[in-house]
Amino acid sequence: MFNIGSLSASQFIQRNMTNQIKEITESTERLSSGKRINNASDDPSLIGPISRLNAQILSLQESISNGGEGKLLSQTADSGLSSINNILARIRELAVQGGSTTLTTADRNTLQVEIDAYLTEIDALTKLIKFNTIKLLDGTKDKVSFLVGETKDDIVSIDLVKSDSTALGLSGSSGVKEFTGGRVTGFTYNSNNLAASDIKINSQNALAANLTDNLSSGNNTAAALVTAINANSNTHGATATGFNKLTSAAKSSLTMSNSFTINTNVISIQTSLENLVTEINQEAGGVTATLNSDNTITLSNTTGNDIVIGGNAPTDAGFTAGTYLGYIKLENVDGTFVKIEAMTKANGYASNSGNIDDLARFGFNEIDSSTVIRSDLVSTNALTASHDIKINDVAIGASDSASAAAKAISINAVSSSTNVTASGDNLVTLDLNFSEASTAASNISINGNTINFGSVTNETETITAINNASIGDIVASANSSGEVQLTSASGADIVIAHAGTAGVFIDGHTDATGATITVDSSVTFKGQILLTHTAGDVIKISGDDISELGFQAQASSSASTPGSIISVSSSSNATSALTTIDSAIDTIANTRAKFGASENTIDHRLNFLLDAKNNSSSRLSKIEDADFALETARLTKAQIMSKAASSMLAQANASGEVFLRLIN
Repeated sequence: MFNIGSLSASQFIQRNMTNQIKEITESTERLSSGKRINNASDDPSLIGPISRLNAQILSLQESISNGGEGKLLSQTADSGLSSINNILARIRELAVQGGSTTLTTADRNTLQVEIDAYLTEIDALTKLIKFNTIKLLDGTKDKVSFLVGETKDDIVSIDLVKSDSTALGLSGSSGVKEFTGGRVTGFTYNSNNLAASDIKINSQNALAANLTDNLSSGNNTAAALVTAINANSNTHGATATGFNKLTSAAKSSLTMSNSFTINTNVISIQTSLENLVTEINQEAGGVTATLNSDNTITLSNTTGNDIVIGGNAPTDAGFTAGTYLGYIKLENVDGTFVKIEAMTKANGYASNSGNIDDLARFGFNEIDSSTVIRSDLVSTNALTASHDIKINDVAIGASDSASAAAKAISINAVSSSTNVTASGDNLVTLDLNFSEASTAASNISINGNTINFGSVTNETETITAINNASIGDIVASANSSGEVQLTSASGADIVIAHAGTAGVFIDGHTDATGATITVDSSVTFKGQILLTHTAGDVIKISGDDISELGFQAQASSSASTPGSIISVSSSSNATSALTTIDSAIDTIANTRAKFGASENTIDHRLNFLLDAKNNSSSRLSKIEDADFALETARLTKAQIMSKAASSMLAQANASGEVFLRLIN
């Protein structure tokens, strides 16, 4: 039956043609883009993986670029360090040249000018070597970081090492003319007068008149000593200033159970460290309080007056009750180094009127105009790891014995870090009664070596008898007054023992400080230590146990002026400089090794990232890339089917002609 209301054949063909056209469109799109999935509707389940893989591949590519930046930075730094190393090699060459004793002063001055110029160039290079405005070697930044990976944890850090002449130990603080002593000691000078000449500053009397005041604790000792020193400034050329400071124990939180006093002023209960500092500054006269970053509080003044802590509960605020005397700072008016010493024969004066203990009460060590420091007698204790002793902020280790010689060795063990060398010495001056020599006979020993004085009649014969005993490095000689003295160039202990009656033949003796020591059955004389800065600079001595070395605390307190510490002014200075230069060369080599290691680390990371990027790209390709063979076949099939459908549609449409003929 033929029905004009229904052209079912035509509609069927049209529907199939639409499907074929869709097939042709999809295949054409895939073949032209090369992608199987061009729209979310192509395969909704794979859109998530494709998006993540695309992001991963882009991130990996940028990470690889970051790694390349890191390599370039390392190479730039290494290139700069190589230039610095070449300069150091030339400086070392000049130092070797300066080691010759045949050079004139003019020759050495020329060498020094060239060395100083090279050190200036090293400093200039460290400011010049940059990567994208970041200075790599001047210490302004300590590290740089690169994200070389696809997660936030894939950071590669490169340490930047300060490499200027100061960091390399070739330059330092020179020209520092002002130094600070340790805390002064209270003393009753009204009953034990200090003569104006007992302490010498710049070889002149430290005081204008004898000191006769009671400067025991509580009498503002430091301020009074400053006044006494400055009264004779026109003669010795130095100016003293006083100050005081006291730092509390650290308090993580403040809990005060009661009030306490500072200089008799009551400090009320506070609930926070900030409030406590405010309260002190409002209520306590003569001090300024400062809250430090480590939760300690420092009390200070610029007069040197005592700081007195008392009251009910000072420990709640971290303070210990007591009277804390001040400090003295010395500076020469003409800018040269201050020389301060006791008036003793050992220091070239006619008598032992003064003593190094007098200096110690002022808080000072003996120090000459070239900043060589002489200690008081060392203690009877050997140094241990528990002792808190620092020279130029470097801790000193244990010593083999309590002698000055052994302690000097411990100091020299860290000389490369402190730029300070130590030597020991010891001196004992004997008061002899030659009429008792035969009585003494062989009853006297020195360091366990028995010496027969029975036949000596004068100083020369006594000296010969002692030296013939070959007692370590102890040497007997006559001083400028004709007295017999025993010296140890190393600082070894000198022990004088009497098997018979003490005081026979040796009626008395003085130690290295000029102090008279009572004769006894056995007396041990301790030596002293001399400290020398390799650049002639002021030496800082600090720690709770520095008295074990016989020193007072001291430090430079003025602003430093940078300058070369490599000196070729003498053959010995030039050869000594070689050690410093070699250390600088080693430092540069180690720094270059660090940059090289960073570059290699980045290389390994980049190799991994390249593999990861390739693997991710392959995975993405498998998911979204079109199968050209399949799509070509589908396109060909769809085209054939489309053409066939077109032909069939034409025939279906032509069937209407039959109906028209029937009507006709």
